[in-house]
Amino acid sequence: MVLKILKISFIGAGSLVFGETVLTDILTFPALRKDTLICLEDIDPERLDIMFRYISKIIEDNNQDLKDVQIEKTTNQKKAIEDAKYIINAIQVGWLDVMKYDFDIPLKYGVTQVVGDTLGPGGVFRFLRTVPALKSIMEDIQDVGYNIGKDSDKLLFLNYTNPMAMNTWYCNTLVPDSTIGLCHGVHATANTLRHAIGVEWENFSFFCAGINHMAWFLEIWDRKDQYSSWINAYPKFKKMIKENSKLSEHLKLRADMMNACGFFMTESSGHLSEYLPYYRKRKDILDKYRGIGGLYSELRHSSYYEYCVSWEGTMEKRFKRRLNKPKLDIKREENKPSTEYASHIINAMETNNPFRFNGNVINKQGSLITNLPKGCCVEVPVFADSHGLHPQGGIELPTICQALCLSNIMVQKAAVEGALELNKEKIFHAVMLDPNTASVCSPQEIREMVDEMFEKEAKWIPQF
Repeated sequence: MVLKILKISFIGAGSLVFGETVLTDILTFPALRKDTLICLEDIDPERLDIMFRYISKIIEDNNQDLKDVQIEKTTNQKKAIEDAKYIINAIQVGWLDVMKYDFDIPLKYGVTQVVGDTLGPGGVFRFLRTVPALKSIMEDIQDVGYNIGKDSDKLLFLNYTNPMAMNTWYCNTLVPDSTIGLCHGVHATANTLRHAIGVEWENFSFFCAGINHMAWFLEIWDRKDQYSSWINAYPKFKKMIKENSKLSEHLKLRADMMNACGFFMTESSGHLSEYLPYYRKRKDILDKYRGIGGLYSELRHSSYYEYCVSWEGTMEKRFKRRLNKPKLDIKREENKPSTEYASHIINAMETNNPFRFNGNVINKQGSLITNLPKGCCVEVPVFADSHGLHPQGGIELPTICQALCLSNIMVQKAAVEGALELNKEKIFHAVMLDPNTASVCSPQEIREMVDEMFEKEAKWIPQF
């Protein structure tokens, strides 16, 4: 009897933070330890080798539990994709040199960004840099992907790379139903809400929907114990914001948007400030809503870039130190996976034990969020089981939430169309529609900024 190997591939395995978390998560599930092949791929041989040696040591040091797990590495993307049932993506095209342009050029025109990975000039050009790699991956999937052309279950491409909505939208346009976008923003924000009202997970529940980095907690509930009824927890949370000065300082901008719209939104204040026209256009407004207690709460321009510069090389050194330890455990705490979704989804699909999460999927026929455009990328509750992914539909956002999501969706739509058509004018339109950019720039200034970014980043966007 020939046993069927379950192949899980990680594209961009040199992403040490995501790589360590997601790969060790996979190893905690008993169903994913049986005749499993983990394939690591990256274009950087040195970082790839660090991750390969690290996971190999974990497997060797826990051989009793992981004796049926194999691991391999390759710099050949097609080889990694061939016969893989699950492909996890964490690539980043270009690093500090090109990222600097994402911040410095817009700043010349008065556009400030904290992270620059989702919307606006930084997000649009990060997307354009990623497009050739995504296109190549989709072509390899169509060529050698698991069960391609067969009337059976298909592979799943689990994307962690930002800009999440644009990347997921683009991939599903090239290969329909191929890609799910995964972001920890909803779960992390839920944890913030839970901590604020002071309950354990078993006594906390929520319903969240919208788009990536702008999903709305339409309902939050809590209860005293398993014998009590669920009640609306928003009044308690709003009371905590008013009474807890440390919490209110940390969430200052996010709380202001909740007070304006009625609902709390995913993402840090720094992230959120980039997706709106209200905060980054004047220094006095930024000063008023500047928070404390977090990297992005301070709303400082280029915080993410500065963080990356300061951490350059640190993770490699940390991994090399770990490799010298006598033994590496599968997980540091009780052999449990993290809350990153990928391993939980794979386990659910392999065992038929359902898993609920918030994922980024295509709004087919406008059926998932009914008052957002057909075919856009939305973030909604999804169930995974052996029959695939089942997103929840029939959701209608309140008008204010709908309108703010639409302002971001139109940027994403123009950028995706521009990438598919190799149309620079649509890329200009995408940045022109960005709420933050539009709050400080005229159309002509935006055109000059986009032209300069095309010129400076030409090496990383050869398709144009």
